[in-house]
Amino acid sequence: MIKIDNKSQVTPFGGLHLIHKEVLAKTLPSFFNEHLGTRGLLAEYSYSDLILNMSYITFCGGSCAEDISYVKESISKLKSIKASSADTLLTMQKELSTEAVEVVSASGAVNKININTPLNELMLSTAIYLGVLEKEKKDYCMDFDQQFIPTEKYDATYSYKQAKGYFPAIASIENCPVYIENRNGNCSVKLNQLDTIKAAVELLKTKGIEPSHARMDCGSYIKDVTDYLTDQGIKFYIRAEQSEQLLFAASLSDEWKKCTIGINDYEACSIEHEFGKYTHRVIAYRWPNKTGQKDVISGDANNYLFIITNDKDKDEKSGIEFYNQRGGSEKLFDIQNNDFNWNHLPFSFLEQNTVYLILMAICHILYQWLIKLFSNVCDFLKPQHRLKKFTFRLVCIAAKVIQTGRRQVVKLFTKLTIPTTIISTS
Repeated sequence: MIKIDNKSQVTPFGGLHLIHKEVLAKTLPSFFNEHLGTRGLLAEYSYSDLILNMSYITFCGGSCAEDISYVKESISKLKSIKASSADTLLTMQKELSTEAVEVVSASGAVNKININTPLNELMLSTAIYLGVLEKEKKDYCMDFDQQFIPTEKYDATYSYKQAKGYFPAIASIENCPVYIENRNGNCSVKLNQLDTIKAAVELLKTKGIEPSHARMDCGSYIKDVTDYLTDQGIKFYIRAEQSEQLLFAASLSDEWKKCTIGINDYEACSIEHEFGKYTHRVIAYRWPNKTGQKDVISGDANNYLFIITNDKDKDEKSGIEFYNQRGGSEKLFDIQNNDFNWNHLPFSFLEQNTVYLILMAICHILYQWLIKLFSNVCDFLKPQHRLKKFTFRLVCIAAKVIQTGRRQVVKLFTKLTIPTTIISTS
C-alpha cells in the first residue's frame, strides 16, 4: 500500500540546505546585491534571489525558469532567500539587459553585438571572490573562442553553420568564463575581434589578473590582434590560416624534427613570418596525407598546420602541445550548453539572452566553488565531476525540515558519509 502525506515537511532536495549554508557563510547574497544594486524599496525580490533561485533550479536538475514550480517549496524552506515565480525571474533578467550596438561589416552586413559590462564585472568578481581565480597567480592563460548556439528566437539570424542562432564570444581561464559578449548568428568571427579581446584583457587587468599567455583559433589570426597582444606582453598561440606563403616557406626548411604528440607522429620546424608590425615565429608541423597526392606549392604529400606565436622559448613539440590544450577549454562550451542550459535560451531577443548566458556562467562558477568545497570532505564527490553526479549524489537527498521555536533543524536521510547530517541554520 502507498500512502501520500501532503502535509509533511519532507523535501527531496535536502542537499540544498548544505549548499545554502555555505552560500550564507560566504555572504554571497550581500555580495551579489552590492554589485548589482537594489531594485527599489517596493521590490519584493532582490537580484541575489534571482541568481540563487536560478542556480538552485539548475543544481536540482531544472533547465528553465518554469522549473521553479518543482523546487519552489524546497527553496522556500531555506533561510534568507525568497523563492519567486518564473515570471519574476524572467522580469528581473530583462531589467539587467543593456542595449546592443549595430556594426556594419566591410561587406555591408549589419550585425548586432551586445556587451553587458556590469554582469561581466560581476562574473569575474564572483570567480575571484570564491577563489576560483587568484589575483596573485601570474601564469594564467586566457583562451578565447566563439560558439554558435542554434536557436529559433525572434531576432536570431542565419549563420554559415546553416542554422539560425547567436554567435557569442567567450574568454575563459582554466575553464572558468571571464568575459562574454553576444553576437547575432551571421556575425563574422573576425568582426570587431580586436575590440572584444581588448575588452576581455582590460577587464581582467582591472580586477588584478594579468594573463601571461593567450590561445586562440584561426578566427583570431588578425594582424591587429597579434600586434595588441605583443604590445601587452602576452605570449600568444594562434592557429595561423594556411597560405601559399607559409606552405612555401615551410617546404624550404631543412630543420624538420620528428616528434610524437599523443599517439601521432609528426615532423615540426619553426619559420619566421612577418605579420603586422612584428616578425613572429610560426611553428609548422606536418604528417603524410592519406592519398599520397603531392601539393603543387609544398612539393610533397603532406598535410600542414601552422601556429603563430611570439614565444621564443618553447620548443616545437612543447608549443604544439600547449596550443592543443585549448581543446580542453572547448569543454567549457559542452558544460555550459548541457549542464548550465545555454541550449535552453528563454528570451526572444539577443540582449536579454546575453543576461541569461552570463548568469548561467556565474552559476557554473558557483558550482566550481561548491564541488571543490564538498569534494574535500565527501569521498563520493570528485572535483572533476559534472553537475549530474553532484545533483544525484548531494542535492537529491531526502530531508525533513523541523521548526522548533526560533530554530530550524534539517535532518538528512542518507547512508552517505557527510560531515554534518543535521544542519542548524538558525
